[in-house]
Amino acid sequence: MRAALLACGLVLALAGCAGPSVPSTAPVSVAPSGQPSSVPSSAPSAGPTAKPSHTPAPTPKPIAVCLATQLAAKVTSWSGATGHQIASVTLKNTSTHTCTVQGTPEVELVDAHGIILIDSQTSGPAGLPHVAKGAPAFHLVAGASLKTMVDDDNYCLGTPKLPTTVAFVLPANAGRLVAAPGPGGTVPPCTRTPGSLGTISMNGWVK
Repeated sequence: MRAALLACGLVLALAGCAGPSVPSTAPVSVAPSGQPSSVPSSAPSAGPTAKPSHTPAPTPKPIAVCLATQLAAKVTSWSGATGHQIASVTLKNTSTHTCTVQGTPEVELVDAHGIILIDSQTSGPAGLPHVAKGAPAFHLVAGASLKTMVDDDNYCLGTPKLPTTVAFVLPANAGRLVAAPGPGGTVPPCTRTPGSLGTISMNGWVK
């Protein structure tokens, strides 16, 4: 009997020494719904951020040349100097669009019938109409104006029909423009040989 009790005690002692059993499966997280969900080992890496492309600003279109049909000229006054007649002229953009005036036109002294009395192309120092290098470009908005002075001298031909006025042959094939005459338009005196050609020129456009 004592031997049986000792054997039973030995069995119980051995059972008490053994640790609790460890589950063989790994733990899982539980979603709010109660369903198990796997836990990712790491967050996915973000890809490279694309840099915004730079769109260049559009190149502005050049402003078109003013045609004679878009302009109106008027002689506002005449003044005299020794052997000369000088016309003050205003040039106005009568169109509804901005256009460009640039360069030196051919200038003419014409009578009331439109007959050319003095022409810078054939007898004056200005020569053919041209756009000189570095000549300022004036962008005239609708209604804007420019001014110039036209100087002529030595008229030695027949008697003209008054009043005289001036005309411009614009560069870049932009046309011919006759200014409305102003008070006192006449011809300069003949200071050379009768029948000789006179001269005419302008001093450029100014605001």
